[in-house]
Amino acid sequence: DKAAWNARRATLTQEERAKQNRDRNREHARNTRLRKKAYVEELKRTLTELVAQRDAADLEKRHEAQRNREQREVRFRVMEEFLKLRGRNESNAARWVAILEDGFTFTLPRTPYRHMVDGEKLSSSDVNGNISSYSSLEQVLRGASTVMEDSTYLSTFLQSIGGPASSANPVQVTYRCDRKRFFMDSNVAFMDFTANTVGAVAKGAANEVVFMGSMKSSFSPASNKLISVSVTFDTASIIQQVEAMGDHAMSNTTDAAAAAAHEADALLDSLQMPQIFVDQKDVAAAVAGPVSVSSDDGELSTDGSSALLNA
Repeated sequence: DKAAWNARRATLTQEERAKQNRDRNREHARNTRLRKKAYVEELKRTLTELVAQRDAADLEKRHEAQRNREQREVRFRVMEEFLKLRGRNESNAARWVAILEDGFTFTLPRTPYRHMVDGEKLSSSDVNGNISSYSSLEQVLRGASTVMEDSTYLSTFLQSIGGPASSANPVQVTYRCDRKRFFMDSNVAFMDFTANTVGAVAKGAANEVVFMGSMKSSFSPASNKLISVSVTFDTASIIQQVEAMGDHAMSNTTDAAAAAAHEADALLDSLQMPQIFVDQKDVAAAVAGPVSVSSDDGELSTDGSSALLNA
């Protein structure tokens, strides 16, 4: 083909060869423009797809961040609600069931200052295979009903602080949870809290009981309900505060008794009872002389003789 093309070209004149070169150059330029246009169009299409993918990824990230913020807020509220229900001894089971999954477990320290539900014993084995029990330190409660029962025991203990129990103004526990101290990793969340009793001072206690603690919770990814909760706090601090309140109450009782005795003495002094003056000689004679009992019929002396009067 190339030999034939060279043979035909040899027969062309100089002007025909120049025209053939121009036509060939124009065709080549045209093809080049078409390839460039197609290339640019392909670049535009690719760029449009990349921008759309980027925008979709950014939008999904924003939605994911929004969902995470909403999930964090919901789970923070659920943990806060759990503490509130426990602090006020909520008796409505529906409120508990609304935030607790079936098979919910609650782990908390055993406290010597109040009655507790007999929960499951925690045990572990060491390197030698010996099983050790931690039932003296922690207990595990299962189910909403058991958690409610333990909250009732806690409320009973709270009512004993400061004085006799009062149904009108019961002692409760309020919890303050800081969002800055709330951390979440997947379906597990951690939170610190500060708690104090409310109503103990009104019943005569010197101060309200204040303590700090932490809470670890695991959530159901589908419903955001609590699967498990583990609470730790300083039990020794509570014992010290309650004992100090007991000493204060005893001191108040002693002071009140002394004040009442003083008021009684002052009242007696204010009555100004008259004094009876007795001659000491008469008193001595009465003590040394015989004692007699008289009647309408006669007189019986101490020596056993009788004398009739008006015989």
